[in-house]
Amino acid sequence: MSTLRVLAAAATVATLALLAGCSGASSASRADSEPAGGVAEDSSYSKADGNPEAASAPAGQPDTTLTPKLARTAQVSLTVTDVEGAAVKLRSLAASVNGQVTAENLVTETDAEAKQRLTSVMVISVPAEALDSTLEQLKSIGTVTNRVISSEDVTTQVADVDSRVRTLNDSIARLRELWRKAGSVRELSELESQITDRISERDSLVAQQRALAGRVANSPVTISLTTPEPPSELETTGFLGGLLAGWNALVASSRVLMTVIGAVLPFAAAAAIVVVPLAVWRRRVRARTRDAAAPEVDVTPPAAADQTDAGA
Repeated sequence: MSTLRVLAAAATVATLALLAGCSGASSASRADSEPAGGVAEDSSYSKADGNPEAASAPAGQPDTTLTPKLARTAQVSLTVTDVEGAAVKLRSLAASVNGQVTAENLVTETDAEAKQRLTSVMVISVPAEALDSTLEQLKSIGTVTNRVISSEDVTTQVADVDSRVRTLNDSIARLRELWRKAGSVRELSELESQITDRISERDSLVAQQRALAGRVANSPVTISLTTPEPPSELETTGFLGGLLAGWNALVASSRVLMTVIGAVLPFAAAAAIVVVPLAVWRRRVRARTRDAAAPEVDVTPPAAADQTDAGA
């Protein structure tokens, strides 16, 4: 009887050892099947990327304080004597404040008197903290005729994107834990697909996060460069001024009159083609009618009439 007990205990120990060996082999094979840089580990993004405030927040406690985020832009009109020279100075100014020229458009305009003027529109991007000083330095390049500064509050957008990024990171971490504990190939495939979708959505939000950060960190300044209008060389007061004003009025009136005549002339020509022949025809009809209605008149000469009376 004791021998049977000894054999049963030995069989039990052997069975437990066999089961432990199979479990260890299964765990080792699953660990070997995990991709090194794919689903298990995503080193292309850190939770603090583009959001330094999230890295400083205590673990397990949401950061409820929102730092104002403003995207500032400016538009300035400058009157300069030399457009090309002013453009060179603007490039130097942008470089001095660690900015850059992002767009430039040089145009030659021709006015009503066939005079050419150069105009240029430049866009420089400067750090947000250097915007005010840059606008002040523009006064040394030309005369400021117009300046508009606008600000857009993007605090809510930044907070919303940051929150969604953190939520997706937590979701990805939970899916990875489930992926490690999955017991079938079907579960592994479904979890891997969900993790890929979450990572793709997270990367899109990270791109928005970086774009918003760029709008807050840099301020574009649109600058219009124009030359002053040349003064009139003709006298506008006194006798000559009055004579010039009268002559200009006469020329303007003549232009208006000629414009009216030119507009009416085609219609008058078309009417003449119809009215003139009709008037001639009516005149001829009236003449014939008068000739037919007039009484006959005796046209015998007086001498012939006397001879006739004498013979009688």
